[in-house]
Amino acid sequence: MLPKRLALPLPALLILPILALALTLSGWVWGVLRHQQAGADQRHAREELRQGMQVARVMLQPIGQPSPHEPVTLRVPPAALQAGLQQAMHRMPNVAVVVLTQERVDGAWQPSTGEEPAWTKAYEALSLLERQALTAPTPDGSPTEFDANGQVHATLSVASPEAPGGRVVVWLRAEPNVTDPAWARTRWQLLLGVLVGSLLAGGLLWQQGARLREGMRALSGWTHRATQEEWPEVPVPAGPTELRLLGLRMRELTNYRHHREDDIRQTAFRDTLTHLPNRAYFQVRLDQQINEARQGQHSGALVTLDIQRFKHVNAVLGQASGDTLLRKVALRLSATLPDAHHLLGRVGGNQFACLIPRADKVSATQLAKRLLHSMDTPFELDGQAIDLMAQAGVALFPEDGRNANELLSHAEMAMNAARQKVTSVMVYSPDMDPDQAASLSLLTELKQAVNRHQLQLHLQPKICLNTKAVLGAEALIRWRHPEKGLIPPDVFIPFAEQTGFIRVLSLWVVDQAATIWRQWHDAGLPLKIAVNLSAHDLMDRDLPQHLHAILTRHQVPPGAMVLEITEGATMDDPAHAQQILTRLSELGFLLSIDDFGTGYSSLAYLKTLPVHELKIDKSFVLNMQNDLNDAKIVRSVIDLAHNLGMSVVAEGLESAKSWKLLEGLHCNEAQGFFISPPMPAGEFVDWVRAWQAPSVQDEYLNTDFTNIL
Repeated sequence: MLPKRLALPLPALLILPILALALTLSGWVWGVLRHQQAGADQRHAREELRQGMQVARVMLQPIGQPSPHEPVTLRVPPAALQAGLQQAMHRMPNVAVVVLTQERVDGAWQPSTGEEPAWTKAYEALSLLERQALTAPTPDGSPTEFDANGQVHATLSVASPEAPGGRVVVWLRAEPNVTDPAWARTRWQLLLGVLVGSLLAGGLLWQQGARLREGMRALSGWTHRATQEEWPEVPVPAGPTELRLLGLRMRELTNYRHHREDDIRQTAFRDTLTHLPNRAYFQVRLDQQINEARQGQHSGALVTLDIQRFKHVNAVLGQASGDTLLRKVALRLSATLPDAHHLLGRVGGNQFACLIPRADKVSATQLAKRLLHSMDTPFELDGQAIDLMAQAGVALFPEDGRNANELLSHAEMAMNAARQKVTSVMVYSPDMDPDQAASLSLLTELKQAVNRHQLQLHLQPKICLNTKAVLGAEALIRWRHPEKGLIPPDVFIPFAEQTGFIRVLSLWVVDQAATIWRQWHDAGLPLKIAVNLSAHDLMDRDLPQHLHAILTRHQVPPGAMVLEITEGATMDDPAHAQQILTRLSELGFLLSIDDFGTGYSSLAYLKTLPVHELKIDKSFVLNMQNDLNDAKIVRSVIDLAHNLGMSVVAEGLESAKSWKLLEGLHCNEAQGFFISPPMPAGEFVDWVRAWQAPSVQDEYLNTDFTNIL
């Protein structure tokens, strides 16, 4: 996230490097110009010095010998010579001239007139070599040039009989200086131009930096609000193009975020089939209305409707037709609502609910009857007229429920009471739930039973009817209560399904079954173990991951576990059930349809399920030795399963005749009290090792039963 305040303003951060660059450039230009000027001054000084030396030679030439190869001999006094030289070079002000004579005993040279202390100091400032170069004569009498102390020097040694030492030195020197005023002006103009240009560029950058800073401040404020999950409209800055493009991209990101949130909200709170509010969103709105009713001291109502015969439509016409019929029902119910403030939602497979913000018992009952009356007209589906039946339950808030879950539960109780009494509408009353306190106590004890290890697994063997070998066992849960003794599963399993606690029990059973299989494996018994899953388990999207994690922890291969699901569980929400079962099958689990033949399974839907076996309901197996029709149903199920590539398990085998019939019908596996009742898990290994299959060859079957084999 961008900082709210920078240590320096952004324009200053931009202008400082520019000013530094301008100063550096100005210094470089100044140095280049200064170097060029120094060179020019040096050349100019040398040129003037040479001209002065030529003037000096011209003045000396007539006095000396006519031959240029012979040394010049001075015939005038040194002072007069110096005065003449200065007068001759008055047009060269940068060139100074003096005549030196060797008047001192130590051999030092000094001005001949004695009136030039500056020349004496300059002579003494020279080094010994430079003094020698200054006063040494040349063989041909030519001048000598050298540089010293920032000056250009030229000397000419002349013989002079009248001078002390017999010789004088004409010494000319020039100091380089600004020789061209125009060049100096040009230098300052260039330097001034660089500074002015830098200031103009800095001003423009300052202006752009200020616009950039304002744009960055606006975008920084947006990012701060975006982190607070506000996601406001993005301000597009009026600064540079890149900053405007950044603002536009951030605006696109915000719009995309809003669209994504809308999609997620639609997915989370809308039923994908009917586009009505789903149960989650309906509960949120219901909680809001309950709170408003409690604060405003008014009443509202909740109506739940259970539409019957949908399973029959799915079985006969298929799931796609059932989905189309559900959409038609949703449209008709929505059109029946008299007020736009009424909220209609789909809260279950074939259950709908209507929220009435302000209503009493009479008006809510009237609306429920109106909704049910709309179902009287048959629905047209694929050219067929479909009649549907429905019951409704009414619950008032806030008196019948403190929250959405409680109110929905009470409305569904009233709806179930209407279905049991074969009436259209029932209004909730507390006497519909006389065992509410007992149920709450039972749920508490059931949760404690898991933590206190009161639950046990019993195993019922499964036998191969062809080889007579033990193939495995079905795991059955038992509750040994410390005070109430052994509680049968028929007492607490339905209650666990109603409260949703069945998911905890199912995972506990799978974990215990995996532990038992590992003991079998260590004992050298390659068997399979079967566990039961309920319809509530199939509603859990994370079920495959949970089961796979348990088996991985116990090092149990998924193919060693058979998951038994009742056919009713697969038909409540076929699309979702098929998705979960497919994921379980892909993980390697074996899948079995339990209690087959007692529900309303669609054969067209059954062939699409990744199921490995069918388990014939025991009600048919128990009576097949006495009822020919039951025997024929068993034969049909076996043939159906084999034609679909599935194996068949018969449960409820309790006689030798039933064994013989199942064996003759080529049933694959069987279990029942004739083989063994369920036994504690610790006794199973010994039972397997002692198992001997009974002989059923002497069992008599009458002609009718023999003919179906």
